Amino acid sequence: MIRLVGSTLVVLLALTRTAAAQDDRWQVALDDDRYVWDIRLVRLDGDSLVVRQSDSLVRVPVAHVNEIRLIRKSEMQMAGGGTTAGAMSALVGGDDEVYDLAPLDFADRLRAVQKILLLHPSGP
Repeated sequence: MIRLVGSTLVVLLALTRTAAAQDDRWQVALDDDRYVWDIRLVRLDGDSLVVRQSDSLVRVPVAHVNEIRLIRKSEMQMAGGGTTAGAMSALVGGDDEVYDLAPLDFADRLRAVQKILLLHPSGP
């Protein structure tokens, strides 16, 4: 009985993580002030980060990545004359998870991207 409950919890946790990964939206800032946005991280392939943008796979050279940002979904309900500080924080990305790669050398950038992919595995 305990094994059944334990294995059921493991399956539910795996499904929850996969569903959350499918909802993750990312933005990559490049060193020439361009952005690759509304993407999903797929894998690291050599010295390039492979991302899914719409229905295409795009290779982004890690050497040119300054920042990787996980865009968090925000929902704010303003009722009863509440303060707007929370709404402003959501609008400017206060809840986003930001990885600043600009000060890192190339090898450290690759390690940072590997760690991000481990922390946020892509869905099937």
